[in-house]
Amino acid sequence: MPDPAPSVELKGVFKRFGDVTAVDGVDLTIRKGEFFALLGSSGCGKTTLLRMIAGFEYPDSGGVLIQGRDVARVPPNERPVNMVFQHYALFPHMTVEDNVAFGLRMKRLPEAEVAERTAEVLRTVQLGALSARYPHQLSGGQQQRVALARALVNRPEVLLLDEPLAALDEKLRQEMRHELKALQVKVGITFVFVTHDQEEALALADRIAVMRGGRIQQLGTPIEVYETPTSRFVADFVGVSNLLEGAVTEAEPLLMEGKGDARRALLDVSGVGSVAATLFNGVKAGDKVTLCLRPERIHLASDGAQAELDNRQPGLVESTVFLGGEVRYRVRLAEGRELEVHETSSPLRPVRRPGERVLVQWRAEDARAVAE
Repeated sequence: MPDPAPSVELKGVFKRFGDVTAVDGVDLTIRKGEFFALLGSSGCGKTTLLRMIAGFEYPDSGGVLIQGRDVARVPPNERPVNMVFQHYALFPHMTVEDNVAFGLRMKRLPEAEVAERTAEVLRTVQLGALSARYPHQLSGGQQQRVALARALVNRPEVLLLDEPLAALDEKLRQEMRHELKALQVKVGITFVFVTHDQEEALALADRIAVMRGGRIQQLGTPIEVYETPTSRFVADFVGVSNLLEGAVTEAEPLLMEGKGDARRALLDVSGVGSVAATLFNGVKAGDKVTLCLRPERIHLASDGAQAELDNRQPGLVESTVFLGGEVRYRVRLAEGRELEVHETSSPLRPVRRPGERVLVQWRAEDARAVAE
C-alpha cells in the first residue's frame, strides 16, 4: 500500500539569524493525516522549523511545500495552516463561543455558517456546555481545548502546535496527551507538534524527528527511535540509557526480520569486559562504539543464581529507589562500572537493598552498539 500523500514537504531548508544557523539544510516529508513530532532541546531549530511552515519566518533558501504548493514566500494568512501556541492567547473579554468564532467572523462568513461550525467544533472538543463562559472561568485543560477549537474551526490542512502542553501541571499534561491524540484521530488533520519532552513525543507521535544543531539526527516511529537509536546523542536524549564506550572485537550477520544490516557482535567494553551485542548502521569489527543499554532491559537475580541470558556480571547494589510501580537501582559491576537498572515492582519480586550482591543479566539483542 503506497504512503499517504504528503501534507508538508521541506526541501533543503536553511535559516540563519546573524551568525547562528538555526536550520541547516533540512529535508523532510510529513504525511497527510499524520501526528508528527519535532523533538529536541532548546535552540535545536524545531520551533524555527515550525514557524517557517506557519509563515512567521521565511527560509533563507529551500522550499516549503504544503499540499504540493511552494509557500516559502507566502504570508501566514494565505497558508492552509493554523497554529496553537504554548500560551493560548485567548481573548479574555470574549466568551468561549466568541473566541472560537473570531477567525470565521474576520473572514466575513455568514453568521449562520459561523454558528454552525463553531457549535460543531465545540462539540468535538467537548466544550459545548461551556460556550458562554469566559477564559478565566476555565481550567488550564479547558483553555487548551478552546485554543484547539479556535484553530480547528478554520478547517486547516495542517495544525501546528508549539509546546501546547508546557503550561499545564504534570497530571493534567498526562490527561491532555490522551485527549489530544484522540482528537487528532477523530478530525484526521495533519498535526505537527513541537516539544522538548521526549516522553510526550513518544506518547503522541506517529513519527518523530529528533533535532540537534539545526539538523535532523534521526527520523522514525517512536519504537524505532527508542529501540534502535542511530547515534549516541539520540540514545542519550530519548529515554534513559546506560552508555558505555567500547570497541568491536567480532561481528557476524544476524537474521532479524526487517533488520537486514543487523549483526551479532562481541564488544570489549571499558569497566565491563566482553559483551555480546547487536550492531546496526555499518558498524564493523575494529570500530569504536557506544553501547546503549536501557535500564529496563537489565535483569537482576540473586547472587549465585543460574545465568539465563547472553550477558551476565556479578554486581553489588549501591542504591535503591522505590517509586511504587517501579524500583530503580544503581549497581556496581565487578570491574567497577555502575549501571542503572529499572525493574517493575511486584510482591513476587523482593526489593533489593544496598549492599546486596546480585547477578546482572541482559540479552544481546537489548544491547545496541552505535558508532561513536
